Amino acid sequence: MKSVINTIWCILLAVSVQAQTESLFQLNTKLKLLEEKENYKFDTVYLNTLIKISFIYADNYPDSALLRLPILERNCTSAGHEKGEVDVYNVYGNTYQTKGDFGKALKYYEKSYRLAQKIGYKKTLPGLLGNIALVYLNQGNYPVALERFFESLKEAESIGDKQVILSSHNNIGTIYFYQGKMNDAEIAYQKTLKIALEIKDTSSIALAYNNMGEVNLEQNNPSKALQNLSVAYELANLKNYSGILLAITNTLGDTYFRLDSTQKAYDFFQNALLLSEQRDNARATCKALIGLAKVHQRKGLKNEALNDAMRALQKAREMGQAQLLRDAYEIVADIYEDLGDGSSAFQYYRNFKIYDDSLQSLETERIVANYKAENEFSKKELEFERNALKQRWLMYAALAAMVTLVVIVWIVNRNRKWLRLTYKELQQKNVTIEGQKLQAEQTLSMLKATQSQLILSEKMASLGELTAGIAHEIQNPLNFVNNFSEVNRELISELVDEVEKGNIEEVKLLATDIKENSEKINHHGKRADAIVKGMLQHSRSTNNATKEPTDINALANEYLRLAYHGLRAKDKTFNATMKTDFDESIGNINIIPQDIGRVILNLITNAFCAVDEKKKQTGNDYEPTVLVSTKKRNNEVVITVSDNGTGIPDAIREKIFQPFFTTKPTGSGTGLGLSLAYDIIKAQGGEVKAEKNATGGASFIIYLPVIN
Repeated sequence: MKSVINTIWCILLAVSVQAQTESLFQLNTKLKLLEEKENYKFDTVYLNTLIKISFIYADNYPDSALLRLPILERNCTSAGHEKGEVDVYNVYGNTYQTKGDFGKALKYYEKSYRLAQKIGYKKTLPGLLGNIALVYLNQGNYPVALERFFESLKEAESIGDKQVILSSHNNIGTIYFYQGKMNDAEIAYQKTLKIALEIKDTSSIALAYNNMGEVNLEQNNPSKALQNLSVAYELANLKNYSGILLAITNTLGDTYFRLDSTQKAYDFFQNALLLSEQRDNARATCKALIGLAKVHQRKGLKNEALNDAMRALQKAREMGQAQLLRDAYEIVADIYEDLGDGSSAFQYYRNFKIYDDSLQSLETERIVANYKAENEFSKKELEFERNALKQRWLMYAALAAMVTLVVIVWIVNRNRKWLRLTYKELQQKNVTIEGQKLQAEQTLSMLKATQSQLILSEKMASLGELTAGIAHEIQNPLNFVNNFSEVNRELISELVDEVEKGNIEEVKLLATDIKENSEKINHHGKRADAIVKGMLQHSRSTNNATKEPTDINALANEYLRLAYHGLRAKDKTFNATMKTDFDESIGNINIIPQDIGRVILNLITNAFCAVDEKKKQTGNDYEPTVLVSTKKRNNEVVITVSDNGTGIPDAIREKIFQPFFTTKPTGSGTGLGLSLAYDIIKAQGGEVKAEKNATGGASFIIYLPVIN
């Protein structure tokens, strides 16, 4: 069983398009000016401004919107502002739609629609129909949703409302997507993109690219999907469309998951979860949790996967969203199956089948309804053709010669008109295509310029951080060198004075102090040298190194012995138990052996230092032990270096891979070893983590991808 996460984004329609084009800052500034008037609370301009702000809050801060709306509703009623009441009920619907409470959303949309019909507020009707359709879509009732969307499209076309026409095509495409009609969905999203470019609606352009990327993903074309999603991501970032950026982040997580780029998938899903929880977006939270559950399941972290999946299921239950309930039940059943709990797996799989069959049955009803309608139309058409045939025979019998002549003339004229019309249409299409090409080139140039600027900014920020780190770390030993040199200069002056006085004992004491200071100068000079060498290792590129088939077990065992005997050579009192647990099925893997060897040596040396430090603290009852193990899992090799030493406090665990961060005593380490190890593993497509183990010590885990 494999869950499919659909991050397709639907468009909620605000009644006033201006509410989408004015920023929250602009609206609040306008509001303050209006509040200077007398009786401003009942001024329709003031109330409409509050409504526009509420539309923004409904999409981004739904709980805050629900606090504002009751007061706004009462003020509109008191002012007799019926159009404002229509808008307020629509905002209520948007708010509950964002929170995933589809029952209340439908109630307020229908209330808004009835009032708009009653007072003749016609320009709002297409948008309200679209929002009502969206509720049915989220509940999995595709036939009713599709019917309402087409009604909305028809109403919008009659009044020329391109914003609603755009959203209707987008949402119709979403239904086709859920039904598995990817070609129809792609056509609908292309129509969305075309209209969005015409009206220069950047948010809808980003949205269309995101949805086309999702379709490409379902068409098993991940490269094209990433191309469309990258454009969407750049536009959303550039314009700071946080809601659309949230949808794209979920989609990118799913894309990288299908490309087996597990860490990137995890990063995007985690980011999507943080964004969705900040915005209180229940739907996006549910999707992000399902994505994280899949990532943890692939990594073999079954308990974490089950926790994420159960949280997603709880969210889906609260919303009653049919597609999310289906996907959540499926991933929970899949995880229980991996855990070997057949009874629980069967129970959740049964619920998955109920929702899956329910969605399929709704689609079957739609197909049957369409078939019946087409069948009735065919009967009417056949009857009409029979009657027309009788009339034609009577006409031919009376006026055969005349009809023949008229037909010939008509055909000639028709062909001429058709040729002229075709030529004109071709010219118009050429103009349109050239315009679209120019606009696309301008958009691409803008995106490239923005990308270059972002890359430069990131490089300068990284360079600034690195330069500051180097300056700070080297300044420390240099301060010691300067201070002790200054002290020695003063001591030598005193020694010269004492020699002239003939005070030999005082001369000896001063000479001893000078010697100790010189040793400290030498120690800190070597520390500065070690920092410089460490930075040179950081800057050394491994791009030119060659990967080669390597026995990772033999490599790990070799560096375990090397680290142990290296420490024994420095300190004869050092002793520790070495253990290994190697997976012999791994065989040879393609890596850069000298780089991976450097990482393993660094981690093992740190482990020996940790157990030696604990030995000095606890005494003879403690047995220092270091374990090195390997294991092949899915498409990666896992190398673990564990110890029962002093461990890593939780407060600093997130910092240990940062340059210049060290837990060793002052003057004993450069803080570059783990940072260098992190960079090497990342460069080879893997990852390294630090965890606390059952003994209270530390475990460093390296994940290396297996690339044949």
